[in-house]
Amino acid sequence: MNLFRKVSIPWLLFLVVYCTTLISVVLFICQLGVSTIFYFNDGSFLFSWEEALHIALKKGSIAGIILGTAVWLKNKLHERHRKK
Repeated sequence: MNLFRKVSIPWLLFLVVYCTTLISVVLFICQLGVSTIFYFNDGSFLFSWEEALHIALKKGSIAGIILGTAVWLKNKLHERHRKK
C-alpha cells in the first residue's frame, strides 16, 4: 500500500520528521560510542547526557530539515517532470 500517492505537504512533514529523528539518534549514539571508547582507553567516562542530547537534537533538527526539504523538492521536481 502506497501511503503517499503524490508529493504533497504531508509527505514533506513526514520526511522532515523522519530525517530529523534519524540524524539525531545517530549523532547521539556516535557521541555515546566515542565516550565509551575514551572510557576504555583513559578510564574516565566523560559523557553528559543532557549536553549530548541537546547537541544531537540541535544539529539533527537543522540537518533533518534541510535534508527532508531537499528530498521532497527532488521528488516534487521528478513528479512534475513525469507529468510532462
